[in-house]
Amino acid sequence: MNKTTKSIIKIVIALFVFVISFNTRSFGAHCENIVVVIDPGHGGDSLGGNYEDRIERDINLITAFAMRDRLEQYDGVDVYVTRENNTDKEMTRKERFDFAKKVNADFLFSIHYNMSEYHTLFGSEVWIPSKGNNYVLGYQFATIEMKALTELGLFDRGIKNKLDKNKSGEYYGILKYSEEYDIPAVIIEHCHLDEERDSAFWNEEAYKRFGVTDADCVAKFFKLSSQSLGIDNSTFENIAVSKPTGRADRDYTDPEYCDITVDDAGEQATNVTVHVKAADWDNYIQYYQYSVDGGNTFSRLEAWDDRSSEEQIFDLDKTQGYDMDIIVRTLNKYDLYTQSESVHVAGLPLPEIEEDITESESVPDRQYDTVEIKTNKEKSSEKDFPPIYVFLVTLIVLFITFNILFAVSVSRKKKRKRRKKAVKKPVDDEFDLDILE
Repeated sequence: MNKTTKSIIKIVIALFVFVISFNTRSFGAHCENIVVVIDPGHGGDSLGGNYEDRIERDINLITAFAMRDRLEQYDGVDVYVTRENNTDKEMTRKERFDFAKKVNADFLFSIHYNMSEYHTLFGSEVWIPSKGNNYVLGYQFATIEMKALTELGLFDRGIKNKLDKNKSGEYYGILKYSEEYDIPAVIIEHCHLDEERDSAFWNEEAYKRFGVTDADCVAKFFKLSSQSLGIDNSTFENIAVSKPTGRADRDYTDPEYCDITVDDAGEQATNVTVHVKAADWDNYIQYYQYSVDGGNTFSRLEAWDDRSSEEQIFDLDKTQGYDMDIIVRTLNKYDLYTQSESVHVAGLPLPEIEEDITESESVPDRQYDTVEIKTNKEKSSEKDFPPIYVFLVTLIVLFITFNILFAVSVSRKKKRKRRKKAVKKPVDDEFDLDILE
């Protein structure tokens, strides 16, 4: 065997080993169990999102445990969780990846729930690495996950990237260490804990259901099957994703345009129809909101019905006596917006008030001009006395009357005594009677 033949054989063997290694890393055919690390975000004093009675740190654990229990029912997978309780100290991101490296993890799934600064956003999103094969794997999994969350009834906020301020590395620490340790990872933001349109998912049953959904998505991604669950994912195919040259970055530009026209059927029409035309050529339009007072206040965010369409139509009710200055904002996947010009619409006219005056109620011309002017003294004399004053006056009158009567009674007694002293009685009454007879 000459040197050329040996070289060719070595090259073929090296290519074979590379292909096998790549396929194993790409989670196709594999001999050993897939190793999955589930990382419940926050912990210790780090509460994460904290709104009313909902604490993200605790909810993340509920979802992570449900995900682990479900995933362990699949064949060919080993499952680990980075923390089992809310310890006194939060794990650092490096410690989480030290743990993942120790168990030789094939993928780390960071479990989270979301909040927004003004409590206006709703729905789910997945953040993925921006570079290399980890971007490809992250995007493939995120596609499965977002489809499943949307089927649960959540609004799809998209698959996203974010770089640091220098645009030289990952913004999120989990994804930064994912790159450093070369362990694929994604951040799953299941729903928002502070916006009412996600309120159907604010209960323990829903948190556990998210974990089951996550596990089933992981099983599809890795082509795992389960005899006990009766699920076969062996033929599942992940979507084809191109590896980015350099780093994939988010969109930093507002939507290209936002224009509106208003259909008004006239003064008596009770509503108007607003036609919005908008586009964002770097991604898509995701929300819209409107103002009827020229931009001083805006409505809550509404979902753009069809992301493939550049038109949205909605109706607004008119208000009696108030004109409208209508403005619309359209927001893209990264919540950047473009605002339309204002369109003025007259409100509904106020109803006319007719006075119903009969002949018997008619008065001479300008009779209403005659006004009786009274002095302050006259006005005060017409005021009703409060009940307490009447009571006091009555009490005083009774007291004076009692004293007068008492004085009169005493005076009469004294007079009678004086009279008795002045008249002398006879010694013998009978004698007097005889004399009288």
